[in-house]
Amino acid sequence: MSLLKKKILILMMEVGMGHKIPALAIKEELERKYPNRFDISVLDFARECGALGVDRQLKKGWDIALSFPFSVRIGYRFIELIKNNFFYIELLCRDFIKKGMDYIANTKPDAVLATHTLCLYIACKARRTFGGNYKVLCCVVDPFDGYSLWANLDTDLFFVATEQSKKRLIDHGVNASKILVTGFPMRKSFFVFMKNKDNIVHELGLDPAKCTILISAGSRGISNVYSFAECVKKKGIPFNIISVAGKNQQLKEHLDTLASIKNETNLVSLGYVDTMNELMAASDVIAGKAGASTFMEALFLKKPMIFTGWTAYNDWYIIDFALKHNIGWYCPTLRSFLTIISKLSSEPHMVHEYSERIEALHFTSGTETIADIVACEFGNERL
Repeated sequence: MSLLKKKILILMMEVGMGHKIPALAIKEELERKYPNRFDISVLDFARECGALGVDRQLKKGWDIALSFPFSVRIGYRFIELIKNNFFYIELLCRDFIKKGMDYIANTKPDAVLATHTLCLYIACKARRTFGGNYKVLCCVVDPFDGYSLWANLDTDLFFVATEQSKKRLIDHGVNASKILVTGFPMRKSFFVFMKNKDNIVHELGLDPAKCTILISAGSRGISNVYSFAECVKKKGIPFNIISVAGKNQQLKEHLDTLASIKNETNLVSLGYVDTMNELMAASDVIAGKAGASTFMEALFLKKPMIFTGWTAYNDWYIIDFALKHNIGWYCPTLRSFLTIISKLSSEPHMVHEYSERIEALHFTSGTETIADIVACEFGNERL
């Protein structure tokens, strides 16, 4: 007699890729290691449950936050000040909360795993309100933070990337026994390369003798790093630049024009790509705003990063970690950016030194560990 599959809802919000990638990574690993044991759905939750107004507001708000980060920083400080008083969520997301709770109650899952704070709040409240035997799990996708919205005390188990994130949750009242340091979850496909560095550099028409920098700001392509790269190109600093503008077509067209200028800076202008792992592997340095997924991807490939900006304080924890361990640079101004670029151009051995320090930190992906724990808890497997 075949056993019924355990139903797992993995809830996220597709604001950037930082919540989606870990969700997909966990789903794919569970299905790979434990085939036919689970019925797993990864849901862009506000959209899926029908809270379309909140969905639009949250995603539009993220675009605004990228352009005007001070508003988000004030919001973060406010959230930390009032800690576990979540009245503002009830005011701002009432429709999402109601529809999300109904969705979970009607779906009757065996487990809910959230990679976004609002999804976690709704999952915990749904269980308190309607009952149910399902477990509520949380994958904290901020690798060095655990601010108050993550620290929902009704959560059964937290997966965090680092001891620092664990400490932040404990500081917010979470029992240490509920927190497992697993590492940051990465998709296995990220480590699969169809082409090597030499092939990519040759195909892009770059100079293999020059240092190569990859600049990116996610799918929205909103960052000061592009204007900084434009100045590098106009100055003709001996460098290779791979620019990924994401879905920002206006930016892509501008960079296309810039790339046509012939000088010592080799600029390649790309739009939205699905080979970021290969472009990272072909680069020596990554540059852009601080973001969890981008930074962790860079670490796993042992690439130092130049941070040109940050949005909320959870992103600042990323920069702070990089600076403390001397594995990256913070260059929020054009002058500081050009200083580092010029230094890397004349002293390419710096990249190797930074890469060695990254390797010494021994970061590993947490995907398999998380999948094994979930399987053990809900699929009667044994580690």
